[in-house]
Amino acid sequence: MKLGGHVEFECKVGSAPELVNEMCGHKLVRFLIAVIDRRINSNRYSQQTHWYTVNALGDTAEMILESGLRICDNINISGRWIIDGNRDMYGNDACEIIAERVSVAKNGCAMSYEVA
Repeated sequence: MKLGGHVEFECKVGSAPELVNEMCGHKLVRFLIAVIDRRINSNRYSQQTHWYTVNALGDTAEMILESGLRICDNINISGRWIIDGNRDMYGNDACEIIAERVSVAKNGCAMSYEVA
């Protein structure tokens, strides 16, 4: 497993955040995001949805749990890739993201959660 470069996505939440592990007072929250890739090549429009697993640690994880994040909420995520060398059923690299910053807009109010 290796740490990749920095990424930023505007995406939708694909699964409700769940507490996966809590060891030594540190929390790990995991959830899925759906990123829509829209392209125009040779005057042809294509759209593809990519699914990624997001891992949030520590204070960011705790704040995400308390935020009430739900499926289909629009969020902005900034973080780093984790590439483990495995491939999905389509032959793409199976990648996860370690969230460094998550921004959520709910009820007309923007909230931002960052790794301290």
